[in-house]
Amino acid sequence: MTRRQHEELVGVLAMLMTFAIGGAIVAALAGPTIVPIAAVLGIAFAKGRLVILDFLELRGGHHPMRIALICWLSIILIAALSRSLVVLLLA
Repeated sequence: MTRRQHEELVGVLAMLMTFAIGGAIVAALAGPTIVPIAAVLGIAFAKGRLVILDFLELRGGHHPMRIALICWLSIILIAALSRSLVVLLLA
């Protein structure tokens, strides 16, 4: 790993930690409305995408595993959003 790659990875790690803290703050301070839930899920998608692209080293090219992991992440987050919508509508 070169010095430049190390610095980029540390930058991505700092961004992930910022996203994690921001998501926790939004989740803790928000009420049971859809906007904060969607914001937290959006932050979760950004974190997952960074992990897939940078920490799994799938940023370069169109690797089938990259596409599969991003689709899996999207499906899981859509399911979480759907569940939250159902709970909010039935409450």
